[in-house]
Amino acid sequence: MKQTNYILIFLFLVGCSSTKKLKENNSKPTKFVFKKSMVSSQSEISNLESKTNSLNDATYKPNGEDSLMNKKLKEMKMTDFLPQTSETEIYVEIQNDSIWRYTKQKGKIIGDYFMIQKNSGILSYYDKSKSVNYRKYDLFDNNHEYEIIKNRKDRKDRKDRKEIKGFECYKLTLIKKDTESDLGNTIYKMYVTDRIELPIHSVINLTKLLPNTFPMEIKISEEKLSGMAELYELIGIEYSTKPNSTYN
Repeated sequence: MKQTNYILIFLFLVGCSSTKKLKENNSKPTKFVFKKSMVSSQSEISNLESKTNSLNDATYKPNGEDSLMNKKLKEMKMTDFLPQTSETEIYVEIQNDSIWRYTKQKGKIIGDYFMIQKNSGILSYYDKSKSVNYRKYDLFDNNHEYEIIKNRKDRKDRKDRKEIKGFECYKLTLIKKDTESDLGNTIYKMYVTDRIELPIHSVINLTKLLPNTFPMEIKISEEKLSGMAELYELIGIEYSTKPNSTYN
């Protein structure tokens, strides 16, 4: 009798688990919230301060007509130039098959709304009422060259994989080539998933289409400022239970 009860309990638990998985499979993410912040290493700050001091030494003229301005320049620290803005939150919402993106700071929307097309680089600017489209911009118009330097989706290297909000993500690093910038190439280090059918440019203004590659964590840096970066961290997801919803 006890053995029969154990079997019944086991079957009940399996049934509950299957029902839960079925619900999860029918759910679609409809809103993503990212925390955006600036991160920097002490070594990079020291390096920038050293470069600034060298520049100040070259321009400092104590007996010149602008000696007061030069003196102030000499006294300034490189940390005075570092970003002092508060953290912001980036919202990506799926509404009626459209992708909307906007930014909040301290609970208030800053800037305008952006409507993004899934399969093209068209970025439409809207006012806060979402009724006036006053500008359109094609992210892919410049045809920038990118190099994928690490894409280990098919490898089982645990160092290159991470679970974020229940999604298994793999590491993807892109380099946007820029021969004209004094800061060199732009480097994107990301953890992405192919279980969400949205492109990278849903979250950031990447000028290349990478479909079904949704970023859950992004770190953007310049080649010659590798110790300073913009960091996007996924902090929230909301779901819809509509099984047939799509992202366009």
